[in-house]
Amino acid sequence: MNEKPTQRKIFEYLDYREWLRDYYQSRKEINAAFSLRAFSDKIGFKAKDFISRVMQGTKNLSDESAGKIASGLKLGKRESEYFLALVGFNQAETSEKRDQFFAQMQETLKVVRFTESQHLMGMYQYQVYSDWRHLVVRSLIGMYGFSGDFKGLGNRVHPKISPEEAKESVELLETCGLIAKKEDGSYELTQSAITTGDKTSKVALRGFHQKCLQLGADSIDRDAPSERNISGLTLGISKDGYDRIVERINAFRKEIALLAEEDAEADSAYQMEICLFKVGGKK
Repeated sequence: MNEKPTQRKIFEYLDYREWLRDYYQSRKEINAAFSLRAFSDKIGFKAKDFISRVMQGTKNLSDESAGKIASGLKLGKRESEYFLALVGFNQAETSEKRDQFFAQMQETLKVVRFTESQHLMGMYQYQVYSDWRHLVVRSLIGMYGFSGDFKGLGNRVHPKISPEEAKESVELLETCGLIAKKEDGSYELTQSAITTGDKTSKVALRGFHQKCLQLGADSIDRDAPSERNISGLTLGISKDGYDRIVERINAFRKEIALLAEEDAEADSAYQMEICLFKVGGKK
């Protein structure tokens, strides 16, 4: 029986930890005796819990350890290039670094000419969430329609974007199937509401929210109080209290989404970010 290192090609992944977990599981299905210890031995790590901690997300990979994994798992040249870039992409601490590694991943994909739709949609998904304007453009098309006036579309975005940026957003949204061109040349939404779902790249969403939060901070100086609502609370809570608040936030977010979907007179696009994060306490 031929052993397969993973059920999906590494080029289909946007999370190297998920790929490692799938690799381990696929080997486990082939050989029930294949353990985390055997996995560590195969890669060449002395600490037997290291690979487990990496897969769980409690430990990052250094350049050296990432190279050791690529070598130990006998990845091909392009697979190794992609894996190393993927590690950098997932572990990058800034949006700029993430985008650099993402570009490296794309360059490798061009070489291997990998064109399976599932992977391409994953890449397009990252691009959609890489810039706040793409989903704003989608909302505006849903409210006002669009017939090719990129300058006018860009002027409706707040703060406004260039015609070139508006065109880029429209082309990306069409490629992703979020909008569709009708017979008369105008565009419409393919569905009234979208959700990120469970398969959306966490890295993509992290960058998206970072940029939206910065956009919100800028709105304090940019917009009149009648067009923004920014408030906050500093709370003393337990882990149980935190979990209960998050549960209420999730329910509230769904209620807000329903209100927006039922608003037949919508004429403006707003971005809503709800934040709850630790600012002090025990380590």
